[in-house]
Amino acid sequence: MALRLIYALSVHRLTTGDIHAPMGATAEELRDRLCLFDPLIDEMGGDEPDKDLRTLVETILREIHKTVSGQFISYNADNRQYYLDLKKTDDFDALIDKRAESLDQSQLDRFYYEALKRLMECQDVTYVNGYKIWEHELVWRERKAARSGYLFFGAPNERSTAVPQRDFYLYFIQPNDPPRFKDDKANDEVFFRLKGVDEEFQTSLESYAAALDLATISSGYAKATYESKANGFLKKLVQWLQKHMVEVYEVTYQGRAKTMTEWAKGKSIRDLSGLLPHETINFRDLVNAIAGICLAPNFENQAPAYPNFSVLITGDNRAQAARDALRAIAGQNRAKQAIAVLDALELLDGEKIAPDKSKYAKFIIDAVKAKGHNQVVNRGEIIKDDHGLEYMNPGGSRLEPEWAVVLVAALVYSGDTVLSVAGKKFDATGLRQLAETSMDELIRFKHLERPKEWNLPALKALFELLGMTPGMAHLVTQGKEEPVQSLQQAVGKTVKRIVMTQQTLREGISFWGLDLLSGAGLDGKASGLDDAKSFFESLQPYSSPGKLKNFRYVVPEILAHENSLKTLDEIDALGEFIVAHSQAALWLSTAEEVLPDGHVWVARVKVTRQDVLDDLKRAELSELASLSQSVGVELQKLKRDFIVAYIGLHARARMGVKDDRRKDGLLNDQRLRILRDLAGIDLMPRQRLAGFQNRLAGLKSCFALTEQDLCVKPICPHCGFKPSVEAGEATGSPALDQMDTELDAMVEDWTSTILGNLGDPSTKANMELLKADDREPLETFIKSKELPAPLDNNFVHALKEALSGLVKVTVNPRELQRALQVTGGPASPAEMKKRFEEYIDRITKGNDPIKVRIVME
Repeated sequence: MALRLIYALSVHRLTTGDIHAPMGATAEELRDRLCLFDPLIDEMGGDEPDKDLRTLVETILREIHKTVSGQFISYNADNRQYYLDLKKTDDFDALIDKRAESLDQSQLDRFYYEALKRLMECQDVTYVNGYKIWEHELVWRERKAARSGYLFFGAPNERSTAVPQRDFYLYFIQPNDPPRFKDDKANDEVFFRLKGVDEEFQTSLESYAAALDLATISSGYAKATYESKANGFLKKLVQWLQKHMVEVYEVTYQGRAKTMTEWAKGKSIRDLSGLLPHETINFRDLVNAIAGICLAPNFENQAPAYPNFSVLITGDNRAQAARDALRAIAGQNRAKQAIAVLDALELLDGEKIAPDKSKYAKFIIDAVKAKGHNQVVNRGEIIKDDHGLEYMNPGGSRLEPEWAVVLVAALVYSGDTVLSVAGKKFDATGLRQLAETSMDELIRFKHLERPKEWNLPALKALFELLGMTPGMAHLVTQGKEEPVQSLQQAVGKTVKRIVMTQQTLREGISFWGLDLLSGAGLDGKASGLDDAKSFFESLQPYSSPGKLKNFRYVVPEILAHENSLKTLDEIDALGEFIVAHSQAALWLSTAEEVLPDGHVWVARVKVTRQDVLDDLKRAELSELASLSQSVGVELQKLKRDFIVAYIGLHARARMGVKDDRRKDGLLNDQRLRILRDLAGIDLMPRQRLAGFQNRLAGLKSCFALTEQDLCVKPICPHCGFKPSVEAGEATGSPALDQMDTELDAMVEDWTSTILGNLGDPSTKANMELLKADDREPLETFIKSKELPAPLDNNFVHALKEALSGLVKVTVNPRELQRALQVTGGPASPAEMKKRFEEYIDRITKGNDPIKVRIVME
């Protein structure tokens, strides 16, 4: 497709009047006029294959432009056309080759360093202006710690320009025009010389140098082309050096020259570089690894007592690692990096921080102990200047200032020193604040000073205040951790007690309706709990012997909180009293509401409650234990007496098994069935029957109540009997007797009513109209004056037919009362008689008075 595009542009060039005119064809025109097709476009599955094909044409045109180094073909941005440009005929490759022939050796070295700069990942800005010198860092593999030095693209003649003095110097000597210099075989210098290069390398280097040199004197399109070609040559240079670095570099240390492979003999380059199995070592890592092998003895001589870290510490992560260690010393989370630092500095004894075991901390401890009373150890006595850099003990451990700060923090933790920085001091109680202070501020600390002597009297008073053995204070001064842990547990429990007590005071304490707080006089005593809470909370930071060495309280301040602890004990005793008796008191209060007010037991409860509450008001809280026993006996006696009384009332108010059967007999009694059958007759007073049935059905049976039921709640769980609510109503056997009698009376009354109505002349006329079979039972009833038992449907039907001419008028007692009520004062018999007659006339209006029968409902 590329050839077809070139042919098309060539033909188009011949069709223009001016062969130099910037005219040609767009990508769309080339696609459509050449009928271009590529099966891969269709396989892409895009929604717009025409646009995908246009994109392919544009891509091929750009590749053609790149292949010919930008010659012969141009693009007009105004009309988006590609065209052959017959004026673009420079042969850039030939020009580069020609320029390469005239380059001198120093120029080739300069451009070699450009390639080396990329391989060594050097920044554009150098450490010293005008010199190819950079700060560099190597890893001391034996100690897993970084060492700082310089990287030179040049010879040791320029060493004096790099200050301050560092741990090592790496030199890449010019391969083509090396300067004259003397190798002093210094133990901190390593030389890298490029030897044994082939024609491929030399050609790439010369072409790279020539292309960049031409780019500096060109502009526009030509400059861009030269730079593009230079990048290509540089890429080849880098790839060649990366591929052949092991055999083409000679490394010299203290006069001994070896290849990189020879220096690494017996060692794993992969392990030295920290590479993973799937990773490939690059040029920079290999140089660092070989330089580290050469310089390891020098690092050992410089700092023979330097710590051995279990994780890699570099210049970039040293401050963060020290910060993690400070947080761990302050009691926060111990990160892996923090543990590695503390372990390397010998500050750990198992899980404990124990600086007395560390030879590094001993250096500082000795300096502090060497001072007299009220004398301090200034920073300059711990941190020394070594050729412009600062170290602790430069001739021995040679620790960076960050590690010195960690050691000092551990000694602050143990109570062996106090750290002073600008405007503040840190003792064992301020470790959290110390850990939050910036590392720069800590490194610039002012001085160290000896801590205060042990405040033994105050410590004894504190242990005794919390109910602990005062002698434990002596163990604290010996550095024992166990007494401190016990102390902190007691402090934590006390703070929790105070918080819970304050919550109780806010919510109030009541017993049997009495506010015990005001009654016991605790309002004033509770006011000191806030101060006590603040005091005990301030003790929580004293979590180690070192921190207790800076204990700031005196004996009177400690003893001032004795009364608050007594208040806690008193309120606890009050709470125990309530827990012991509140359930019984609540039970009795409920029981009091169950019995009627006039019951003798209710009177006893009221008297007993008043006596108990009066005793609580008068008693000291220390006497509550003895009072609790007598109160408990009295409450239990009241409870037992209530159960006896309640069961007696329950037996009278509820039917037992025998009465329950009797109730069922009444519900199915033949007399009641007769009345129900007669209730279908309009003249019968049905409301009275309904009331009777409701009362009979409402009689309750309960024969499952036990004393154990009442021990839980003073109300029958089976029927909910409350004498205070049901008092005055007939229940049980008396009620059944009464209702049996009432049932007889109702039958008798209804019989009389029916007989009376059947004797009425109008009713007799109706009876004459009945069939003989229907009239006969009525006549028998009139003669016997007793209702047949049982009633049959024919009798009831005949009775309804006989009484059908009568009109029932119902009188409501309340309406009758309103009709007879006189609002203007007393009424005479005549007036009352008149009002009654007017009411009767009103309710019977429109009916034949002879046929009206009035029924009271």
